[in-house]
Amino acid sequence: MATLIRLTRTELLEVLRQDYIRTARAKGLRAVVVVQRHALRNALIPVITVLGLSFGGALGGVVIMEQIFSLPGLGLYMLNAVRNEDYLAVQTLVVFSGFMFVTVNLVVDLIYGFLNPRIQYS
Repeated sequence: MATLIRLTRTELLEVLRQDYIRTARAKGLRAVVVVQRHALRNALIPVITVLGLSFGGALGGVVIMEQIFSLPGLGLYMLNAVRNEDYLAVQTLVVFSGFMFVTVNLVVDLIYGFLNPRIQYS
């Protein structure tokens, strides 16, 4: 969480130095409007990227968290399948994890188009 907050702050400070922000302020827009409508939307693009990529790390951390707290879940099921050499279950869980990762990346790409309408997929 600290990484995301620091990245958001850094990107927002960088965007606030841009010429179009200076123009928006010169037109008389309130500071809140300038930050919310103009600056924050453009500053969130790298933050969304990092958030989407950190989902892959969270998938890997599920196994450890479930083992530490003795929670039943897919991570524990995967660990037991590896211990019991249940290759079909391992393959299924690996494909499911890959599918989830690809789905999150697709959602991240769709959010890009929402945050910045100039990003088009053709």
